[in-house]
Amino acid sequence: MDALPANLHQEVLISAAAVDGHTFATHRFRSDRTPAELALALRERWRAAGVRVVESRQGDWTIVSVRDEAGLQTVQLRALAGGTEGLSSRWHRAPGAPAGDPLHGQALEDAVAPPTLRWLDGDARIVRRVAHRDPGRSASTVVALLGGTPAAVAERLRERARAAGFADQRPAAPEPAARTEGHALAFTRGAEEVVGTVAAHRDGAAVVIHWSAAR
Repeated sequence: MDALPANLHQEVLISAAAVDGHTFATHRFRSDRTPAELALALRERWRAAGVRVVESRQGDWTIVSVRDEAGLQTVQLRALAGGTEGLSSRWHRAPGAPAGDPLHGQALEDAVAPPTLRWLDGDARIVRRVAHRDPGRSASTVVALLGGTPAAVAERLRERARAAGFADQRPAAPEPAARTEGHALAFTRGAEEVVGTVAAHRDGAAVVIHWSAAR
C-alpha cells in the first residue's frame, strides 16, 4: 500500500506500536519534490491500485489517506524550503494476524508486556495499553483504574516496585500530607525506567504508568 517514491530520505519514529489490538508504525521523511507533486503521485498510484483515496487540509498540512484489506495508511505533507517534510503512518488490523507476529496488535502488546502490569491489583480495570518499539528502545504505557485512595494506591505501587528490584527515584523529602489528590512515581532498574502518576478518580484512583527499556 506504500505509494511514496523510493528515493525519499526517511527515518523511523515508531517501528511498531500497538493500541487496543491494532498496530501502527510511523516514519518521518523529506523530499526535494513539492507537497502537490507528492500528493499527485500518491493519488495516481493508489487509484491505479483500485483503492479509494481521501484527501484533506489541516493548517499547513496536506493529508492523503487510503484504506484497503491491509489496513490504513495516512501521509501528511508540508512545504519547507527546497521541498517537503512529511509523516507516513500505517495501521494494521489485528484480526487474522499470524500468531506470535511481533508487528501485529495483541502479539506486540504481549511481547512488550511491562513489569508494571504485575504491580496492579487483581481487580484493576485496564483502560488502555499502548506498546511500541522505537529504534533501540521498547516501551509500554498502561492506564488503569484501581480501588482505594491515591495515597494508598501509590504506596502499594512503590512497595511492589521495590520488591521487583526497582530503585525509587523520588526526592528524599516526603510529599506534603496535603497532597492527597495526586502522586508521582519514578523508578529505575538497570536500563529500565518507569514514570507514572496516581490521581483521584470516582470510586478510587486513576493510574498512568510508562515503562521503557533499552534493547
